[in-house]
Amino acid sequence: MILKRMIAAISIAGIALTALSCAEKQTENASMTKSPFSDYSITTLDNGLDVIVKEVHTAPIVAVYLWCNTGSINETEPEHGISHFYEHMFFKGTEKRGVGEIDRAIKSLGGYNNAFTSKEYTAYYVVLPSDNFNLAADVLVDAIRNSSFPEEEIKKELGVIKEEINRKEDQPIGKLYEELFKVVFKSTPYEHPVLGTKESVSAMTRDDFRRYLDTFYVPNNMSAVVVGDVTTEDAVAEIKRLTEGWEPNQEVDSKRAEFSNPESSGVQDFVIEKDVNMTYVMMAFKTDGYTDFAENASLDVMSSVLGEGRSSRLYRRLVEEDRLVSSVQAFIYPMRHTGLFMVYATLDAENVDAFRDAILEEMDKLRNEPLSSEELKKVQTMLKADYQFSNETDSDIAHTLGFYNTLGMLDRITEYEHSIESVTVADVQKYAQAVLNPSSYTFGVIQPRTDAGDGGGR
Repeated sequence: MILKRMIAAISIAGIALTALSCAEKQTENASMTKSPFSDYSITTLDNGLDVIVKEVHTAPIVAVYLWCNTGSINETEPEHGISHFYEHMFFKGTEKRGVGEIDRAIKSLGGYNNAFTSKEYTAYYVVLPSDNFNLAADVLVDAIRNSSFPEEEIKKELGVIKEEINRKEDQPIGKLYEELFKVVFKSTPYEHPVLGTKESVSAMTRDDFRRYLDTFYVPNNMSAVVVGDVTTEDAVAEIKRLTEGWEPNQEVDSKRAEFSNPESSGVQDFVIEKDVNMTYVMMAFKTDGYTDFAENASLDVMSSVLGEGRSSRLYRRLVEEDRLVSSVQAFIYPMRHTGLFMVYATLDAENVDAFRDAILEEMDKLRNEPLSSEELKKVQTMLKADYQFSNETDSDIAHTLGFYNTLGMLDRITEYEHSIESVTVADVQKYAQAVLNPSSYTFGVIQPRTDAGDGGGR
């Protein structure tokens, strides 16, 4: 159910302090459930910063996010991991707030702050009582514009990041994801790990952070999202005041990664041996990613039919009936330029071949045997309910708004439930035939070492 977290951005260049009502962008389909995003405003400031506001007055809380349209795909080889490294440095002090002061100020008011980095975007946020909205906005803008990058904090966080890299290497699912992306997306920016390497992050300096920020952390490459118990007028006015004098970078569009994604061909297998007790398997088929909204909705339905919950086809067959696996899940992983339809399972090593055969058989059924209308309706109901539950809080809604805006699809944010409702039995079969090609997929395995003395490897 990755689509519920599809959060992308519509670029509204040249609009200065012009609020656009999302009511104008609502679907006219009467059967559509009222969206959590049924009204919001977007204002693009003179410097290019999008300010998105949704008023929610049910509780005196506000969530403030700053989204940046950059991630690991935009990093050069020496910069691998810098987007994530900067996330660690974001709350580490500015010219007017020393190390630790940001965290203490927010927590003393009963709030919290955090951040996250992906291959395509990075976001920072503060959630606290709405009376303190100005502080939340000031903290975020101050950290973006005036981070001091203390040398001692860089060294401290370098140690933390190296431990993260170690943990990911040691965790079977993390290692499997990294290796699968290297194989599937070889020679594209998607093959680069978000954390970078120990070598790349160890070489980073304050000048590297500043250079990267000056390139990508500019207002015309960012969004400010405010959701909660505030007025749109006040929120926009405060963000405008705080960002006065923040200059755009007119070359930022040309700095972001653009590339053609090569077509998949053939079956690619890889095996990694590690000190584990179980075997972990991932099977991935390429998709078109966010660009094809109809495909994503159909694949969301398809992945739920196959592997979401105990009533799914794969769980019933592979866990309950054949007892081939201890757990199994199917899901989609859409991105801006491409995407994946994935199946993940844990099992005993001797069951890997039988598992692959069973998966291919179940996918063949999806391609050639129409779903029952009951099965389709059950999954549609589940997906729509899950979407509503995933957007209950101010922070959830702010996350979704910023995500859609950053990926260029804000004008479609209210369409998710309608797109799920619109999926037909024929759609599922059509996209199953297009995506689930039994002659073109990647199959990765992490299994227990067969020889404790050989050091393992691929």
